[in-house]
Amino acid sequence: MAEKPRRDKKTRVHEAHGKPELRPGEYFWGACAADRILVRLMFAPDRNIQVDLWWNTVIGAPVIRLCVGLYPDSVEFGELLGNGFNHPQFHQKGYGTLVVNTAIQSLQASCSPAMRIEGVLLNVEEEDLSAEERNRLAKYRHIFWSRFGLGFVTSGPQEETHLRGTVGALKTVRSGQIADQFPRFVPLASFARTRPQFV
Repeated sequence: MAEKPRRDKKTRVHEAHGKPELRPGEYFWGACAADRILVRLMFAPDRNIQVDLWWNTVIGAPVIRLCVGLYPDSVEFGELLGNGFNHPQFHQKGYGTLVVNTAIQSLQASCSPAMRIEGVLLNVEEEDLSAEERNRLAKYRHIFWSRFGLGFVTSGPQEETHLRGTVGALKTVRSGQIADQFPRFVPLASFARTRPQFV
């Protein structure tokens, strides 16, 4: 006899093997040490998954954002906003890794493993930089996204770099900390329906 799913106060339902089943709506995770961090996950089936991160404030726009479009036969990663070279406080410091890790767990809890991944790697703020600097930043972007199990294809008249892969082949990055205080990987089961009171 198959084991029944067990209920959980945070994500509401877990499959028998422990993988969260993501339900529509908002989820939150936050922590407080010398600094404060808040992550909000929003899941709208057949529309998108959005992950926002606030640092030391919950007022106004998030400092980091990633939106992933959900389509019948593919998912499309939008631009990861807020952690580029023009935001040195958040550039290559682990904030983007936490956001992408959260999005990947959400995709794997809501999409077929065979679902194709698409997306374009770019940062429109780099247009005025030298070719050498743009190439350096593009190399770092390749390294960053490849850690999550994604491949790349260059195509089109602008020679744009496109993400390629499948949901099932995505990997989370579990090592490292943010500001020596917070993990770069937070299990989806640690997210709650209500915003943490201390933030």
